[in-house]
Amino acid sequence: MEAGYLVEFFDQRRILCGIVLELKGERLHVLAQTNRELTLARKRVLHACPSPLSPQLPRQQLLAHLEETARKREALKDSIQLEELWELLAQENQALSAREMADLWFGEVTADQEAALERALLADRFLFKYKENLWVPNPPEMVAQLRENFQREEERLQEMEAAALWLKAVWDREKAPEPQSAPYLVELMRHMAVFGPEGQEYAQGKAYLEKARLPADASFQLLVRLGVFQEDENLDLHRLEVPQEFSPENRDQAVHLCRHPPADPYAARRLDLTSRRCFTIDGERTRDFDDALSLEETPTGWLLGVHIAAVSSLVQPHTPLDQEAQERATSIYLPEMRLPMLPEEISENILSLLAGEERPALSFLVSLSPDAEILDWEIRPSQIRVSQRLTYQEVDGLLGQDPLLANLSRLTELLKERRLAQGGYELKLPEVWVNFTPQGEIQVTVEDQETPARSLVAEAMVLANWLSARFLVEQKIPAIYRSQPEPREPINREEPKRLLELYRDRRRLSRVVMDLEPQPHWGLGLDQYNLATSPIRRYLDLVTHRQLLAFLHEAPLPYTPEDLGRILAIIEPAMRRAGFLKTRRLRYWLLKYLAARVGQKKEALVLEALPHRYRLLFPDIHLEVFLPAAATTKLTPGDLVLVRLEKVNPREDQIKISLA
Repeated sequence: MEAGYLVEFFDQRRILCGIVLELKGERLHVLAQTNRELTLARKRVLHACPSPLSPQLPRQQLLAHLEETARKREALKDSIQLEELWELLAQENQALSAREMADLWFGEVTADQEAALERALLADRFLFKYKENLWVPNPPEMVAQLRENFQREEERLQEMEAAALWLKAVWDREKAPEPQSAPYLVELMRHMAVFGPEGQEYAQGKAYLEKARLPADASFQLLVRLGVFQEDENLDLHRLEVPQEFSPENRDQAVHLCRHPPADPYAARRLDLTSRRCFTIDGERTRDFDDALSLEETPTGWLLGVHIAAVSSLVQPHTPLDQEAQERATSIYLPEMRLPMLPEEISENILSLLAGEERPALSFLVSLSPDAEILDWEIRPSQIRVSQRLTYQEVDGLLGQDPLLANLSRLTELLKERRLAQGGYELKLPEVWVNFTPQGEIQVTVEDQETPARSLVAEAMVLANWLSARFLVEQKIPAIYRSQPEPREPINREEPKRLLELYRDRRRLSRVVMDLEPQPHWGLGLDQYNLATSPIRRYLDLVTHRQLLAFLHEAPLPYTPEDLGRILAIIEPAMRRAGFLKTRRLRYWLLKYLAARVGQKKEALVLEALPHRYRLLFPDIHLEVFLPAAATTKLTPGDLVLVRLEKVNPREDQIKISLA
């Protein structure tokens, strides 16, 4: 090759003609038909032939010749029926060079004809493949497969284009034709919003968003604008695959049980307590009542009754209804919604200890001395009638007026003092609640859990659960127990304590453990502990009831230790999941509450100094946040500081604050 040669080469997927102006070693200085000079590596040349023109001719004359040559070669290329050549060569599986194929098609071949045929071969997607300087015809089955693949790819690109237009229109709140792939796109966006970059289909979803020129995090807002998600959608429910609806089968079964309740298998042995004054004490918003209390004066002191809803008489083991309750493991109460363990048709109706209704129960009857020492106790199947539904607030107001409630409060307080004296410790942190006004505004309240009413109910439940565990241990009945190891660090039980010390204590406590062997519960100060007081809301309590009732009626126990091990393997992660959901959702709404107050100043308590940052607490809403620490910032745990809310993003769990 020398100066003056006419060459062809690819430039941005287009074949261009050019004339070699000069040689530069292994590279060529070329004038392209686009009136651009460039340096080419020899390996980029597709076709080369001598040119009748000198490179010293005027530039416009050279460019005109290059354009005319390109037009001629394109016209020749369009005249070539490449498929006819393929049919001819494929029959004999004959490989030829581009020049040989041009000779076969045109007869005596020119440089333009050879270049044109080479252009046709390079444009071909299906018929030939290039191998060792020859063009090899593909077998018919391969040609068919390549064409099918190409067709599918074309359809995919067209679908992607239509999808991108639709997604962009949705984002801009405009109307656009809904593509056939809309259901798939919605599910894809849902997968992206729920699982983020860790999701298996994230790359595919991102490709659609990039095609629509939308950010990678647009999936959630797209779903909001489509009405698939709410603005405050709880993505954790989707991420953790938490069931939000009961199966139609179990919903129908719950309705049937309400209309046609089965015969009570323990009816003949139930102790009739319907004449006693039984009452429930719960929150104002409670809808399922699974525990009631009674108190009677006796010659030796008092008879305390803790009466628990008899769920096991209605929900039978191994039924679909029972199976779904086991998978849920517990009711989940979130600020904006509740996910009950059992369908509302029974959990808020036939199972619930509603005022004025007779209900079967499992009663813990405890004889107490005037000083609340336990003289005797028994567990009995019973029949009760709740005479009064009370709220915590009402009971707190009645303690000075109702002698029975006053004595109940005094006795449970003495029980608590005696229990804590055995080594228990009560972490007295208040509880944070999020509520909503009719207009949707967020209200945050911090409630003291140490009110007299809450304390007496809690202590009565602790007593019943301890007696349940004690009975199970004494009678050697297989059961699931709850225990708590000693703290990771020593805890000072002396009171009163500042908020800082209470938060430090919380971090020192060991996690509660569920096991088939009874172990001490450090926080409660008890040698063994079990759950039996909330069978409407916790599956573990329902299992306990079934074991107790079977033993009391001398019937075969429904669960072996192996059965309980399998149940524990199901409910333990489900209960952890419920705790995670409650913590995360409360934090979301607290951040949403703060998002409306960006720019404002708030008082914060310094909890801990960490490398490069401090952990703080907003005492008014009990929310922990982090403050980046500048080199000059020197804070001490226990300090109260004033900070400014700079930025809050509840969806991303982000909050940025600075010292005010």
